Amino acid sequence: MDRTAIRIGVVGDVHLRWDDHDVELIDRARYDLVAFVGDLAGYRRDALGVASSIARLITPALVIPGNHDGVSLPHLAAETLERRTLARWLGRGQDSRCRDLAAMLGPVPLAGYSLHEVRRAELRLSLIAARPHSQGGGFFAFSRHLEAKYGVRSLAESAERLCQLVDDAPHDRVVFLGHNGPNGLGARRHDIWGCDFRKVEGDFGDADPRSAIDHAKRVGKRVLAVVAGHMHHRLKGGGERKWLVESDGVLYVNAARVPRIEKSGQRYHVCLETDGERARAELVAVSA
Repeated sequence: MDRTAIRIGVVGDVHLRWDDHDVELIDRARYDLVAFVGDLAGYRRDALGVASSIARLITPALVIPGNHDGVSLPHLAAETLERRTLARWLGRGQDSRCRDLAAMLGPVPLAGYSLHEVRRAELRLSLIAARPHSQGGGFFAFSRHLEAKYGVRSLAESAERLCQLVDDAPHDRVVFLGHNGPNGLGARRHDIWGCDFRKVEGDFGDADPRSAIDHAKRVGKRVLAVVAGHMHHRLKGGGERKWLVESDGVLYVNAARVPRIEKSGQRYHVCLETDGERARAELVAVSA
């Protein structure tokens, strides 16, 4: 183990598959940070119990909420079907649900449109948390909550906010964290953020983090890795998607291995390690 390198544990879409045994396993791994890429909740149950367990971590951690977090099932359905007016009406309770989630997480912040620092010895990284509650594709989902909490009203404004975070980042080594990943990495169903749940395949990555990644390169920041989840590794209709792609010197990681705890008790997360020059990622499987 290279202890001059920064090591980040990445927990993919949880969907209620997390307990206090995970807390012990993660703390034992001695990561510099644990990053949860969202969807703590299930389809019909909220994530408050999961959040209270995550709050027990000794390891520094942060959570970027996914499209299942802080929402009701009817609200999620309206966002998924891209019914904007209905979704805004059904989304009236999202602000309070997210406050409840943040309260249960205690010292672990709910990240989004935010800057964080990760350090080990002389190495410093700026971690940029992208748009929270992302649902992928070109639809600006959860617009009521994003406008109320962050003042962001469109994908264009979201891109501007993320580019400003790049400019404000104190360190030139950067890691991006999101619930969903950026576009531009393939439009086949098995691609890292390709669409597998519609008849027509397509690139289901987000345009706003892509704009911020490109901006970071233009202004001389070194983007080491982009880490997200959302698009599950098991594809609709069978097969598995790519979860690791290196492109133009950037490592892209999709940590959404679902279910992250299998019936056998095997538990998954990803170890992201960087020495400041390049990033490496490894899928970690731990038996109960």
